[in-house]
Formats: sequence, C-alpha cells, structure tokens
Amino acid sequence: MTRAFIIGAAVLLSTQAALAGAPSFVSDGAISICTTAAFPPLSYKKDPGDTVPVGIDIEIAEALAKIWGAKTSYVITDFAGLLPTLGSGRCGMIVSGIYVNEERRKTYDGVRYMKSATVLVTKADNGEITAPAMLSGRTVALEAGTYYREERLDPLNKELAAAGKPAVVIQNYPAQQGAYQQVLVGRADATLTEEAEGAFRVASAREQLKIAYTWQSDFTYGIYVARKEGDAAAIKGALKTLREEGFFARLAEKYGLNPAVFDVDYEFLTVSSPRSRRR
Repeated sequence: MTRAFIIGAAVLLSTQAALAGAPSFVSDGAISICTTAAFPPLSYKKDPGDTVPVGIDIEIAEALAKIWGAKTSYVITDFAGLLPTLGSGRCGMIVSGIYVNEERRKTYDGVRYMKSATVLVTKADNGEITAPAMLSGRTVALEAGTYYREERLDPLNKELAAAGKPAVVIQNYPAQQGAYQQVLVGRADATLTEEAEGAFRVASAREQLKIAYTWQSDFTYGIYVARKEGDAAAIKGALKTLREEGFFARLAEKYGLNPAVFDVDYEFLTVSSPRSRRR
C-alpha cells in the first residue's frame, strides 16, 4: 500500500466524515449562500466588480462550509429578495444580516449567531436630531424589506400623533447605500441601520455622517434555511464548534467588535417580543 494511497484514503475519510454531519442543503460537496453583499461590515464587495463578497457574515459562511467539507458559491440579491430566493431553492442558506423573528420562522428555520442594535444616522453637522422624537416632521430613508418601519418608526408615529405632532415621513430604497446617499444630498434627514453597519459607515466618513442615537435591544441575526429535519441542528452544532475553537473571538478582534456580540444561545428559538425584528 503506497504512501500516496494512504494519504488519499485519509483525505477521503475526512471528507466523508465532514459530509456525514452536513445539512441537507450541502449537495455534492457544495453549498449556495444567499447574501446582499451591500451591508458592510457583514456582507459587502470591496470593489463593485467583485464576484465574491467579504465581511463578517461571509467569514462565518466560509467557516461553516469548511466544517461541512463544502465549497461555497454566492447568490447576491437585494435584501427583500433573500427569503424568496431561499424559498425558490436557488440557495441553501441565508447569511446576510437578517434578524431572527417569529414571522419569518413560521416558514423557515432561523439559527441565531450574533447580537445587534438599531442606530439612527444623520449628517455629521446635524445638531437638531439627537433622539427619535426629534424626527417629527422630518424624512427618514430606509432600506426596503427591513423592519425598521414596523419596529421603530410606526410606534414613534403613533406617539407623535397622540401628542398632536407631525409624523415621520418614510422613504424606501433598494439598498442601505441608497438611504445614506439621500441623507448626504439632503433629501432625507436621517436613516436607520444596524449598529455594526452604522459604525462601519461612519468610521469611513466621520466628516459626513454620525450616529445620533442608539436603541438598546435584544435583536439577533440569524442564519435562515428551509425547514428540513436535522438542518438547524447541524448549523447549531457547527456554530458551537466554531465558538469552542475561538473563531468568534478572533472574528470580533479582527472587526473591532465586543466579543459579547457573538455570545448567543443557539438553542433559543423565540425572540423577546413578537415585534423584535428589524432587518
């Protein structure tokens, strides 16, 4: 028995062992992943022409695929198209800064992996908006398909109406970048986004943008897959392995995050309230 044969057999057995614990959406050693590639630092393109995105979510997706012995490919869509694309079978898994909530879990399985919060972003020289109530009568640009309106602005508008004050005017755009552009050119007074994404944008444009307010929350991002027995368990098991190996501690250090953002209970299937949802 040659040394090459022994090595080849060992590699084959290792691959088979990895695939044995892989979820059903890993097919022929490959996995297709849905993402927006427009939500830094979670999922984005360094250059517009790039075919493979980068970011926190992409590194997590690649690490999961490695555990399952699978190669990755990416289906890039706008945020509103993520779940429909998964539902049509064009991808096997969504990793794209999308919150776990009960409404989505009626149809799909969602496994938590990262905590988040909502922030209010304005132009850097805007001294008039420092709290949500100050959005009365002003325009807010949002990324279409997110839950900022339902979770943050609709309740705020009810409060403003009860107080006899003008409502917040809401505009929707296909991507978060478009919402920022509206703020920068003065067509909108503010936008709402996720904490890490907002911090990333502001860090690269401190003379143009700032975080004016942060809502504290128990929101968590989730990996979504079609509901098939064993798949969610496979994801949870892989995430636990990554945590035990120190992957998330290293990831937090690389992106300048508090490691506590990855301290989530993978077995926790419900959110803190029926409305705990944003993106």
